[in-house]
Amino acid sequence: MNETSPTRSDIATRSIWSFVVLTFAISWTIILILIKAPQIIPAFLGPMGVTNPVYLIAVWAPGLAAFGLVIKHTGFAGLRRYFGRLFDVGVPWQWWAFVLLALPAIKITGAMLNGTEFGDLLILQPLGEVLGISIFMLFLGPVEEFGWRGLLLPLMQRVMTPALAGLIVGLLWAVWHIPAFFLDGAPHTAWSMLPFVIGVTSVGIVMAVAYNKTNGNLLFPILLHWQLNIAFWPEAQPWENYLNLCLAVIMLWVHRDVMFRRDKGLTTVVPS
Repeated sequence: MNETSPTRSDIATRSIWSFVVLTFAISWTIILILIKAPQIIPAFLGPMGVTNPVYLIAVWAPGLAAFGLVIKHTGFAGLRRYFGRLFDVGVPWQWWAFVLLALPAIKITGAMLNGTEFGDLLILQPLGEVLGISIFMLFLGPVEEFGWRGLLLPLMQRVMTPALAGLIVGLLWAVWHIPAFFLDGAPHTAWSMLPFVIGVTSVGIVMAVAYNKTNGNLLFPILLHWQLNIAFWPEAQPWENYLNLCLAVIMLWVHRDVMFRRDKGLTTVVPS
């Protein structure tokens, strides 16, 4: 996983540009239509919501772009090897604990800084609805990670340090969300844009650290992304963004032996 140039069975580094263009073109075109002519898509596919196929395409664009590029370069056999990166679970238990607990702790701390009462720091009612939303969220936003961290991050690490690659991918990830701030019904409309960009970029850096310290395991970025959207946590904007920044700085410093060395970044997209 540590080779710094693509093999014949892997994706070429120049696919960075293809991925970015495809991802932004698909998502931003759909969101622009929803903003400028919100009646067009519902007229054909029903009310707009998280289960509308067009909405899913917009959200899943990073993953869909990654799947397409993997198939183009390595075929369906390569796609199977790519998905195999989900099951490399032989990592120290400390990383499992970090992935499952760090962002929830930040969410709860951010809510406390917002003045949330102790009894409201965990949303449990109605339990069935909260649980259902949380499970659904595992299959909504985290699909993005097949693109952002599964493809773009290792490609970027072929030409720069993991720290810089994590920063750039995190920033692209944050900017990609910006049209949602102008879309009626999106939760982003209630948030401040700049703190959001800071927070999401910071989480991107945290994911880059976890990715490089766990042998490029794709499951961990997916779980970290899921933690951002679970319905059990209370509203923690804007404080969670600043706490995410603090966490990113700490992670970079603790793992500086890897994150600031070009020869330490994991660069394989499709294992041979």
